[in-house]
Amino acid sequence: MPTPHTVLISGSLRAGSTSDRVALWCAEQLQERGTTTRTFTGGEIDFPFYRPGMSATHPALRDFLDELGRADGVVLVSPTYHGTVSGLLKNALDYINDLDGPRPFLDGRTVGCVAVGAGTQGTASTLATLRTISHALRAWPTPLGVVIPHANALLPGDLPADPEHRERMLAMLGQVLTLASAPAPVPAPAAL
Repeated sequence: MPTPHTVLISGSLRAGSTSDRVALWCAEQLQERGTTTRTFTGGEIDFPFYRPGMSATHPALRDFLDELGRADGVVLVSPTYHGTVSGLLKNALDYINDLDGPRPFLDGRTVGCVAVGAGTQGTASTLATLRTISHALRAWPTPLGVVIPHANALLPGDLPADPEHRERMLAMLGQVLTLASAPAPVPAPAAL
């Protein structure tokens, strides 16, 4: 069986943001479990506003879509801005409309969702939005999503300080790997 490949995407432009640090920590955990990873920090997904077809002429967008096209699993990490995902992350995910091939959008791929913020209410809402977007992209969100309601709750080495958050993150990553290792679904017919 081929080695699973997971793409991690952080939705914050702030250098050293908690979202970037969580995405990088998750990538390390996945690599330790034998998967290959590619992490896109917020600065790497600072694309122009979505327009259909732009990815054909934008090398960074093409790289982003190529990585997603070969991904078995995806992990989305968003800061919570006013109770929802960052516009930066949403814009990058809009470009998935340009992902073509036998598996359009994120069809059949497993998506782990993490919401980072400064309180429980906003992070819960952001997590729900990440899951809704994943469904709309034909992906399979993991049964377990994670909220980190205290954005500064990371220890040196980017380890989540709260053992409960750490355990949830590891469980969610385990679900990404387990589900990503399942056989790819048969593509649906063009017209139902």
